[in-house]
Amino acid sequence: MLAIAANTFDKPSETFIRAHVTHIAPGRTVLICREDGGAAQFGCPVLSDVVPLPRPRHLLERVLNGLLHRWRRYVDPAANGQNEARVRAFLQRHGVTAVLAEFGPNGALLRRACTRAGIPLYVHFHGLDATKLARDRHWRRHYRRLFRDSTGIIVPSEFLAGRLTDMGCDRSKLHVSPCGIELPEQGERRERPKAFLAVGRLVEKKSPLSTLRAFAKVAEEDDEVVLDFAGDGPLMDHCRSEADRLGISERVRFHGVVPHETVVALMRYALAFVQHSVEASDGDCEGLPVAILEAMGHKLPVVSTRHSGIPEAVTDGETGLLVEEHDVDGMAASMLALLDDPERAEAMGRAGRARVEDHFTHAHTAARLREIMGLTCRDSSAARA
Repeated sequence: MLAIAANTFDKPSETFIRAHVTHIAPGRTVLICREDGGAAQFGCPVLSDVVPLPRPRHLLERVLNGLLHRWRRYVDPAANGQNEARVRAFLQRHGVTAVLAEFGPNGALLRRACTRAGIPLYVHFHGLDATKLARDRHWRRHYRRLFRDSTGIIVPSEFLAGRLTDMGCDRSKLHVSPCGIELPEQGERRERPKAFLAVGRLVEKKSPLSTLRAFAKVAEEDDEVVLDFAGDGPLMDHCRSEADRLGISERVRFHGVVPHETVVALMRYALAFVQHSVEASDGDCEGLPVAILEAMGHKLPVVSTRHSGIPEAVTDGETGLLVEEHDVDGMAASMLALLDDPERAEAMGRAGRARVEDHFTHAHTAARLREIMGLTCRDSSAARA
C-alpha cells in the first residue's frame, strides 16, 4: 500500500500530483493532506488536517499570534505530538509500505512519523522547494535531517539533483524521474495559423514579460501573428500594461485560468509553444514544466530557455529552440525562424511527439516511481489494471 502526501489535491498547477495518485498504484493508495481539497475525488482513505511544520517567528510576533487558537496548533508541542501520532496510526491501520511526500516541506513534516513507524519515506522535490526554500536556514536544517532519514529523494531533473547534492544530499539516494503526461490522440495533419501559445502561472520564474517583449519584436515583422496566454497570476496586471505599452494588446489574448479542455484546444490551434523560464530574484526555479511536455505531445515545437530541466526534455534544434535566460532578442529570432519555416516547425513537432512517447508519459513516470520505491508485484499489477 502506498501513501501519497500533499498540501492538497486540487491545485490546478499540480496535475502531476493527481497523476501520481491515479497511475502509480491505483486501488492501493491512501492520501495524507493538510486540507481535504480534491482528495475525495479518488475514493480512497484520506487523513486530512495534518498540521504543517511551524515557521520560526520573532518573539513578539510569537506572543501576539499565540493568542489565536489556530496559531497554538502550530507551536504547541502536544499538538505536534498528536499530529505525528495520527499519521503513524493512519499508516499502520492501512498497511502502508511506502510513503511518497510531494514537495520537501511535506517530507520534513512526515520524517519523524515514518522513521518511528519503520516505513520507507520517499520525497519528491519539484522546483520551488529545492531552490527558493533552500535559501532559508530553517528549511536547510530540516532538509539535512530529511536527507539523512529518508529512503530516497526524487527530482524531475538533473539540474535539481545537483542543487540537492550541493545541499548535502547523498547522491546515492537521489533519483531523477520527470513527471509525465497523458499522451494526446494524434489528429489529422493540418495547416497551423500564425499563433504562439504560452501556458502557465504569470509569475516571475516564467517571465511572461520577456515573452511579451519577444513577441512584440515578432509582431513588427508579421502583421498576422498572435499570442495566446493561458493562465493567471500576480503579474497579470503588469502583463496587460506591458502589452499596451508595446502596442500589441490587440495581438495578445489573455485567457486567464481555463479548463484543461481549453488548453488542449489552444495547443491544437497553435504554431508553437513559448515559455521564457528564468531563475526568479528569490531563487525560485522550475523543475521540468509539464506544460512543455504537453505541448510536445501535441506536436508543437517549443521555444524556451536553457533553464533547470528544460534542456533535458527539449532537444535544441531538434524538438525546439532554446535561448539563454533573459535573451529576449534570441527568443524573438527563434519565434521568427519557426514562423518563416512552417515545415521545420512541423518536423520539430513530430520529433517532440516521438520524444514524449519514448520518455515522458504517465506510464513511464509510474513505472520509474514504482521501481524507485520498490513496490511489490501486487502494486504493479494493480497499476496496470
